Amino acid sequence: MFRLVVIREYERGVHYRWGRFQRVLEPGVYFEWLFSGRKTVRVDTRRQSLQIRGQETQTADRLPVGLNLLVWYRVIDAAAALHEVASYTDALHQSVQLAAREAVGQRELEEAMAAREAMAAEITAAARATASEFGVEVLDAFVKDITLDYELQSAYRQKLMADQRGQAELVAARHEVAAARARANAAKLLAETPAMLAARQLDVLEKAATSGMSRFVIVAPEMADRLKLDTEA
Repeated sequence: MFRLVVIREYERGVHYRWGRFQRVLEPGVYFEWLFSGRKTVRVDTRRQSLQIRGQETQTADRLPVGLNLLVWYRVIDAAAALHEVASYTDALHQSVQLAAREAVGQRELEEAMAAREAMAAEITAAARATASEFGVEVLDAFVKDITLDYELQSAYRQKLMADQRGQAELVAARHEVAAARARANAAKLLAETPAMLAARQLDVLEKAATSGMSRFVIVAPEMADRLKLDTEA
């Protein structure tokens, strides 16, 4: 008497006899004689996901945050996955948690909020190194969300708004300085170049004429100097 054992394409079979590991079975059909002490444990080797929601940790400035993580992995050594740890999914879960705490703990809140991709890469590398010891390959990890409590979220939002206002004021001040510098340079250039000053005056007269003005007062340079002297007197 025997029983039929089918190992599917996405599985590996860990084969035992009287409780002792014999070999890993590749996909295919196998026969096991009854009462022979043989047993086969199937292990799924497909790409799988692990979601960790609300992982609480602290930033470098001791502020509490919550992380929502998504990890993709697959079993690459079925025997190690069964023999090295009691549950490779639990072991992977703990490895990702420790890696996430390390990635967040070395950053202050503002940096952590802006560095999700960098933290995901660090979590992937750290978890991959640990998981390889029990036959699991970490393919990728993602930091889906970083959550704050209500008070901290409100304070962080106010800080962002203050930073944006300060940045806008700084840009406006830079524009004002640039405009003042441009006006000063233009005045200096006109004072040093009489021909350019005359051309500028003609340009002003042309614009005034096209605007509908019917009267103009033109003061000669020597008259302007005299008027200036009379005013100063």
